[in-house]
Amino acid sequence: MDLNERKKKILHSIINEYIKSAEPIGSRHVAKNLDIGLSSATIRNEMADLEEMGYLEQPHTSAGRIPSDKGYRLYVDSLMNPHEMTVSDLEGLGNVIELQMGQIDKIIKRAAEVLSQMTNYTAVLTTPEMKRGAIKTVELVPIDASSALIILVTGEGVMKHKRVLLPAGADIEFVHNFSALLREKLSGLTLDEITAAKISEIRRAMQAHFELLFPVLDFIADIIDDVRAETEIYTSGATNMLAYPEYSDVRQAKEFLEFLGDKNSVVKMLQAESPESSAVSSGGITVRIGKENELDVMRKSSVITANYYVGDQVMGKVGIIGPTRMDYPRTIAKLQRVSALLNRILYEFYIDED
Repeated sequence: MDLNERKKKILHSIINEYIKSAEPIGSRHVAKNLDIGLSSATIRNEMADLEEMGYLEQPHTSAGRIPSDKGYRLYVDSLMNPHEMTVSDLEGLGNVIELQMGQIDKIIKRAAEVLSQMTNYTAVLTTPEMKRGAIKTVELVPIDASSALIILVTGEGVMKHKRVLLPAGADIEFVHNFSALLREKLSGLTLDEITAAKISEIRRAMQAHFELLFPVLDFIADIIDDVRAETEIYTSGATNMLAYPEYSDVRQAKEFLEFLGDKNSVVKMLQAESPESSAVSSGGITVRIGKENELDVMRKSSVITANYYVGDQVMGKVGIIGPTRMDYPRTIAKLQRVSALLNRILYEFYIDED
């Protein structure tokens, strides 16, 4: 069966109306609102075809139709019209910039609050990736003839230290040279950037006592993992969802709120990908609709996410959770604006400060 332009216009009209009303849409309503010169009977036949093709569903208690996940997917990918930001929207975003540039966590938290207020959905943001594992410097300080203290400082000022045993024959000069080599080769890198090639490069430069390299690298990996475990998730507008009829069931609302309180589950949701999800326009927005979400608790919701960056480096995630009946054009436009704003703020903080 062909999905012609007429069917697309009817589907587009039904989804737009359902987003506003949350009520099943009938053929008479479509005929009244869609000026294409078709009778209710003709539109009813087209709606039956769209249902057969899987783009619409018919609740048992109503003669009207509602969009399916497949219908929303087509709408997001090719039918919806771009949303233009209003002056009040832009003023709300301006409030984020007023914070001090050094208060990165507060900026992320405020961005979540502004995004939830602008969309009336739930906003979820992660703290910057650079906070989660960049090495600012690493030092090796001799303690006695047989041991040294390795000191690691992350980009955000977290300092850790550990005592390591020195190989037999390693003198103070070797410790100082090895410390300088570690600073040269590892400063500014994240754990993912300490590759096998980088390790081999350090090992060749050491020439002797390279067996000390491995406990040092193990220590660095352990510390960075500890810092990563401290990643913050900022959530705002959780109770916004209770205003939507899709979440009126007490059990479902309870499950949703419990889910938001589970940091690991939220991170998994933000990082998940699915074959059906798509990037929208040039903004790099990913939309997962209903059953496209891996987690059962999210199967009746839509999740829209974007990365935010410093240059080409991904720093973190910003996301919006709402019902599948979400206002996609409006939400995507505002999410793009917030992620672009974070890109600019973090660039000024990390790059200009350097």
